[in-house]
Amino acid sequence: MNFALDALWWRLTNPQVRDLASILFAPPLWQTGCELPVRDLVGEHGFRYLIDLNDNPDFRLPEDCAHPLLGKYAENVLAFWLANAPHCRLLTRNVQLFNQQNQSIGELDFIAEIHGRLYHIELACKYFSATDGQPENMVGLNHSDTLLNKISKLNQQLNTHLPSEWQTAQRVSVVRGMAFSHSGSLQIGDVFAPNTWVGRLISDWEDDDFQEKYWYRLPKNGLLSPARVSGSLKMTAADVGNDDGLVAELALRPDGYWHEIQRFMLRK
Repeated sequence: MNFALDALWWRLTNPQVRDLASILFAPPLWQTGCELPVRDLVGEHGFRYLIDLNDNPDFRLPEDCAHPLLGKYAENVLAFWLANAPHCRLLTRNVQLFNQQNQSIGELDFIAEIHGRLYHIELACKYFSATDGQPENMVGLNHSDTLLNKISKLNQQLNTHLPSEWQTAQRVSVVRGMAFSHSGSLQIGDVFAPNTWVGRLISDWEDDDFQEKYWYRLPKNGLLSPARVSGSLKMTAADVGNDDGLVAELALRPDGYWHEIQRFMLRK
């Protein structure tokens, strides 16, 4: 996926607004069958609102949006949108659910109104890789984190019995993230969305072609949107090193910044 070909990433310059845009516009990583359509999530005036946020030099997400865990940060970003976008109203989030024995059976992410319609929204934001690109072999940087387990867990969350006051809520998913394979392609079938973001999986920088390019090692909470960094932050392959993580290949664009054009997962 060549992120730089999408004009959206040329227009947005605020890093936090770029993260917000990724939650709103990025394609789903896998198909749940109950995706919240982008047109509903963004709404008729949502894109204009997003641009206004970007063009406000003083805009920052609220301080409590920050979180060391990427999944929680992504939840906070979506919560900001649901609470502030002109067509949305956030009613509640992170609600603990219990069975008849008062045992916790999980939590729901969001209850919100969009265009006046009640939704139960579950968010997932994950990064998985497999050498062959097959869904059953996909794991995260933490090898105990697997794609199939996450799909199963999300399905359970989407089918959780809701409290009576929200029984009429439509159950929908917002699934974001990327999948990586050695070839940079996936086995598209019943799991992956046809247009999902895809990167390459590598174990080292032995390829001579890598030595001639510039890179940026993505921080843990810098994965949501394509990188856009100043020249002082670009790296050589030697600078990046071989530690596990996500790395962006960079290209200089007319705005004077180095933009992500391809993403790699380094995993031994």
